[in-house]
Amino acid sequence: MTSDSPNSGHPAREQEIERLAQEVGRLIQSAEPQRREDLKELAFTLIREEMIQAAEGEQRQGGAPPGPFNPLGAGVLILIMGAGLSFIFGPVGLLLMFGGLIFILWGALISWVKR
Repeated sequence: MTSDSPNSGHPAREQEIERLAQEVGRLIQSAEPQRREDLKELAFTLIREEMIQAAEGEQRQGGAPPGPFNPLGAGVLILIMGAGLSFIFGPVGLLLMFGGLIFILWGALISWVKR
């Protein structure tokens, strides 16, 4: 029976992480007292960013790539929102309606060209 299970490498990983954490701790402790807090924050930030990037990479691998953006739907929503807002505050509502019309025309043009 071989130990090729995914859990077989956990103790080695944990030991490596502990070793790296001890090394980072030693490096921080050997720095000047004024810089220690900054170095701790830097270490925390780098670890957080690495974990976030790894999680994003896993999500990208698992899902399909996002489709191209078509502003047609957003334009309809902005147009409706602008129409409702034009009763309360006219200039802003009219400006939103104009922006919505531009988005609708842009989205229609994109849809027409793709066919």
